[in-house]
Amino acid sequence: MHYEIYLERVFIINLILNVFIMILTAKTLKLSVTRLRILLGGTIGAFGYCLTLLLPISYTAKVFAGLIPISALMAKYTYRSQDFKNILRQTGFLYVYAFLLGGIMIFMHNRIPLIGKYTEKVWLIITLGFATFAIVDHFLKIHKSHQENVFLQVGIPCGVEEVSVTALMDTGNGLTEPVSGKPVSILEETAWERLKPLMKPEKTKAIPYHNIGNPHGLLIGYELSELYIEESGRREKYESVVVAVGKGKISKGGKYQMILNPQLLK
Repeated sequence: MHYEIYLERVFIINLILNVFIMILTAKTLKLSVTRLRILLGGTIGAFGYCLTLLLPISYTAKVFAGLIPISALMAKYTYRSQDFKNILRQTGFLYVYAFLLGGIMIFMHNRIPLIGKYTEKVWLIITLGFATFAIVDHFLKIHKSHQENVFLQVGIPCGVEEVSVTALMDTGNGLTEPVSGKPVSILEETAWERLKPLMKPEKTKAIPYHNIGNPHGLLIGYELSELYIEESGRREKYESVVVAVGKGKISKGGKYQMILNPQLLK
């Protein structure tokens, strides 16, 4: 008995499914990642998987000698993490979602007779994978919407120093800069004053807003070249971040000095 392996089909299927599981992992761990890096990671994984299939060793050996290191490589280059624990954690979530998607796809294959007739069709596998991805992504969004606001540490470089503030991740903050459409976070005035060396006229923004007491308000904002957000032991860099000045205290008792826009972390 022998099997014929069509590597081009295996490559395409793995590339697309890799993209799905990397997007889900990034959303779960709240990692900042570009589409290009996700595509690069998916390509590395698909190419490595095809090479591993050609190795003249047992499947168990292929898993430990090829698939696990390749998955770790995907995580490293996609999420740009230098810490071994973070890479290990990200790789673990890649496998969790790989098994989850695989399990749901097998369940749908066994339960829907029509799928069984076209089980070898690449387009069907990809469609099935996308449907499974959409289902899992939907439940992730539901879970996220029910999460309470969390507090994060934010560091803003200012010359040789760094201004550190406590920030509230507010799911109700949908403020955006009207020209670029970038999400806007709100920084307390006292913290803003400490950033005066960064304030250049060309980086100043006028940001309209409205609320119950002020239907036609205007905030003065500024585009920071970079800031750092610490979450779950990770420190992520974000570039070209727009912040607006919040007059007075933005929290009772000074518990936090910044309100982060949740769109910033997507």
